[in-house]
Amino acid sequence: MKLYPEMFLSPWHLIVLLFVLIAWVGLMIGRYDRKTILRSTGLTALVFYFIVTIPVGLITQESLYKQETMLAELDQSFEEKKEESSLTSVQDHIIVYAGAYRNDDGADILVYAGNYHSSETFTGNIRVSVYDKDKEEVFTETYERVTLAPGEKKKLDTTYTSQPMDTYYLQYEAQP
Repeated sequence: MKLYPEMFLSPWHLIVLLFVLIAWVGLMIGRYDRKTILRSTGLTALVFYFIVTIPVGLITQESLYKQETMLAELDQSFEEKKEESSLTSVQDHIIVYAGAYRNDDGADILVYAGNYHSSETFTGNIRVSVYDKDKEEVFTETYERVTLAPGEKKKLDTTYTSQPMDTYYLQYEAQP
């Protein structure tokens, strides 16, 4: 498991502050001594921090892992394309990658695109088709008016399929 800073400090951690404030006010109203108030408020902060951090960490870790692997696959796909052919137009520098992440009853399909041109911005349509191992179409989508600045990589879509996605094929076309 890889640790990310977003796991330990997120907007959800504001809930901890709310509960600490409630505990502090309750202890003040109860007229407890200063030592008890500080100790109990600190203990409340620790307990609620761990209660919030565990589910936030699990959810964040999975989504950041997917993002990290998708961006790495984009980079690898570009390097392979660069070795195979000469890159002449802006469309040649557009790379699209779809990744299937298996879950209990199917797969989540994430679609990322990147512009690897050093100075030209891409604006146009990107058509993506994903096929299963039997070469049957699982997913086809056209993303219209996509804008990718030089060096920009971004998520285009997330979709779900109930078909098993052990092996899949990707085909895409970028048009200005």
